[in-house]
Amino acid sequence: MTETKFNLLDEPWILVRHGAKVEEVTLKNVFRHAHEYHALAGELPTQDAAVLRVLLAVLYRTFTQADPDGEFVEIKDYNDALRRWKVLWSRGGFPAELVDQYLETYRDRFWLFHPSAPFFQAAGIKTSDGKTQPVTKMIAYVPSREENVFFTELRGDTAQSLTFAQAARWLVHLQAWDYAGKKNAVVGGTKDGGGAGWCGKLGVVYPVGAHLFETLMLNLMFANGSGELIAFGLPVWETEPKTAAKKDVTPRSYVELLTWQSRRARLFCEGDRVTGVISSYGDVFDKENMFLEQMSGWHDSSQRGQGYIPNTHSASRSMWRDLGALLPQANNEENKIRRPGVLDWLSSELKLSDTININAVGYEYGAMQGVVTEMISDSIALNAKLLAELGRDWAENIIGWLNDTEKAVGALGWLASDLDRAAGGAGTSSRERSKELAYFSLDEPFRKWLAGIAPDSSPVLETGNQWKTSAKHIIAGIGEELIADAGDAAFIGRELKDNKKTVYMTSAIAEMKFKGALRKIFGGETAK
Repeated sequence: MTETKFNLLDEPWILVRHGAKVEEVTLKNVFRHAHEYHALAGELPTQDAAVLRVLLAVLYRTFTQADPDGEFVEIKDYNDALRRWKVLWSRGGFPAELVDQYLETYRDRFWLFHPSAPFFQAAGIKTSDGKTQPVTKMIAYVPSREENVFFTELRGDTAQSLTFAQAARWLVHLQAWDYAGKKNAVVGGTKDGGGAGWCGKLGVVYPVGAHLFETLMLNLMFANGSGELIAFGLPVWETEPKTAAKKDVTPRSYVELLTWQSRRARLFCEGDRVTGVISSYGDVFDKENMFLEQMSGWHDSSQRGQGYIPNTHSASRSMWRDLGALLPQANNEENKIRRPGVLDWLSSELKLSDTININAVGYEYGAMQGVVTEMISDSIALNAKLLAELGRDWAENIIGWLNDTEKAVGALGWLASDLDRAAGGAGTSSRERSKELAYFSLDEPFRKWLAGIAPDSSPVLETGNQWKTSAKHIIAGIGEELIADAGDAAFIGRELKDNKKTVYMTSAIAEMKFKGALRKIFGGETAK
């Protein structure tokens, strides 16, 4: 019989940054001292996002049932929700006794090892042959092939086993982000079906404050952008313990999604180390139109017969290039885009004035989501008012300026291609390399410019001209270097086939086309 041990309420397991140090803290203390901790500091940004969602589930259940003074009154309407949120925010910290009281009610569901209801696991599941997998199968950055283990930071015993605290963090990560493919075939369960974990199907986006308390509060949305209360619901520890059987079920609330069990898992330990794991498919549902989820944007894919599906991130595309999916201007029927609910909440009547960071985390998976190919972690800083109604006109202009920038980068790509073809090359790879260089060079200047916009005081025309001048200078400078490096062959040039027409291309002609394109893109009015 499994021994009961390692309760997450009392044992340190959550990694936080406290000043210059990284510490492991208990589930109770992470709330008690949230205003003192700078941020979560897990092994990966995706782990931080998964742990954040668990913490939010605790806060939802605490503060939708009771107000900050401990009066057990449920939130009834939007005004009630707004008032409760503002009182919490103004206090600058959580009433720890109230959170403790909630957690203590479900103490028995927070044991990492428990005979009938282990945390985020299904008790007693087993394979038909009695085998388990190495616990390192849960760790996102440990290679699956034994001979490649030396590429990871894990060494010695830690390459074969984990502390209880490490295992708890990676278990939470597994349920959120695990890749698809074959899993353990457990008695009464299935090894097939369901795809990646729920977060793995999203492009997760969430705001970050000056310290952990602010981050939690910025993501604790009680209502949507239309002023309607969201469906709060119950976390997994308030429901019946999971069994081996995979279920095709549809979530009915946001808190369900925050603690969704995408896998049927079971940890195995020897002494004080976790040495093995069983992981099989858990609860599955269709991702289309799942607007209960608040940490992802959505786009219309109805032409493919899929309705709205979650946006996902790309390792090759910086977050700022898709700013239109986050700003209020894009939230309209014409663009058929829905921005993340957490950003709609911030654009309501909270009236935040400070600059906030918006984090984007996710994975790129290989074929059939069966392998992780890239982890994505990005962040942008902007004035909170850009997310609100005040930022709507600004957003329209910013998106226009970004579109101009994209066109200018495209012109640079064609310059590189023309130069390469004039010298006898194919032109394709040079075009992509030059565009990558341009976006890399534009990245820091754009982030700095965006963070400096104050929607209620910055002059729109002047601000737009500042960015357009900067972008033109950077892109033109790269173009000049490409032309200077093109060589004699490009200077002499050659005949090319363009759209079934024969044209003569030289570096001088390519330069003329490029400069003409920049004049056309960056000339005229900068604001609407």
